[in-house]
Amino acid sequence: MLPHKHIMLLLDWYDYRIHRGVSKVAKKFGWQLNCPKNLAAHEGILKGWQGDGCIALLDNDQTLEHFSKLKIPLIDLGLRNHLLEIPRIITDNYKIGKLAAEHFRDYGYREVFVIDHGNNAMYRERYDGLKNSVESGGGKITLLKRASNIQNELIDELRQISANRGIKLEEQSIGFFAYHDTMAAEMISLCLRHKLRIPENIAILGVDNDDLINGGLSVELSSVDSDQEGLGTDAARLLSALLDNTKKSPKNKIYRHSPKGVVARRSTDCYAVHNPLVANALHWIHKNFYNGIQATDVADAMGITQQGLQKAFAAAYSRSPGQEIRYQRVQAVAHLLSTTNAKLDNIAKNCGYYSVNSLINSFRKRYGTTPGKYRQSKKLERNELS
Repeated sequence: MLPHKHIMLLLDWYDYRIHRGVSKVAKKFGWQLNCPKNLAAHEGILKGWQGDGCIALLDNDQTLEHFSKLKIPLIDLGLRNHLLEIPRIITDNYKIGKLAAEHFRDYGYREVFVIDHGNNAMYRERYDGLKNSVESGGGKITLLKRASNIQNELIDELRQISANRGIKLEEQSIGFFAYHDTMAAEMISLCLRHKLRIPENIAILGVDNDDLINGGLSVELSSVDSDQEGLGTDAARLLSALLDNTKKSPKNKIYRHSPKGVVARRSTDCYAVHNPLVANALHWIHKNFYNGIQATDVADAMGITQQGLQKAFAAAYSRSPGQEIRYQRVQAVAHLLSTTNAKLDNIAKNCGYYSVNSLINSFRKRYGTTPGKYRQSKKLERNELS
């Protein structure tokens, strides 16, 4: 029997999902995995530790100093600017920002509010993805003052911005992007204390899809799932390859781990349109697009003529009823291609298409590629580190 490899998972901020992802790989390869959770104890733990490899979030000066001298395979999960020539696996923060922008755009928000990133590397990447995607779609980002946490002054600033526009904050429908779920939860609490309605006045989107945070909220939080467990799994797979000398990873190589997508819940379940008819129609489309509906069905459900519905959408929303139906269908197809092995005929039936050919044509028009090539590209992204 081969001797156990002793591996340490050292997170300067602990996340149970990263731990769980690493643990699955550790079990597979028979590692002895240790994960100290006490940041203050790191220095003492490292002083006497002699192991075979480490996965670390290198954000602590003592940790950095230790690993600059210890010559073992090491994977970094952080963005700190250090001189260690080691591979990194980092959440694709730019893509997270882009997904957030697309989510707000889908619900009709042309303007998204976000706190100044304060030159935090992770926040800055998420902000850049959000800003570039919002602005490329003709939207606007409004940057709020930097704060270490969500405070009453933030609501005061939003009220002042609204007043300058000649409208009360309570009469607005705005989108707010939080860099992580803790910040989003704080924003929910702040809005509730100020008697602001969520999502009708402020639609709030977080990042990480942390079930522990969401479980304690009175308003369920929409969040970009950054797939922290998958991040831990990929880091452990790369470490295993380095330990076995099967991976020739370039020095300072940065791998970006893709987020899963947006998990939509109550905190953003509101379309930013001032026409109640259009808002109701959008919700109805969202719940029924997979039934093969057409624009005439939407009009019938709303009790209005098709011409009246078209006119209302043209005045209040960025897409026509037919365009919205097609958009939601193709988005559902992309999600299923990325997350399942379902055959195209089953996907077509479950997304409201009458044939596989109509699905393929619609998908190619939206994504510029075939469903098969799109699915293959997603598999290659997932398998890059395996």
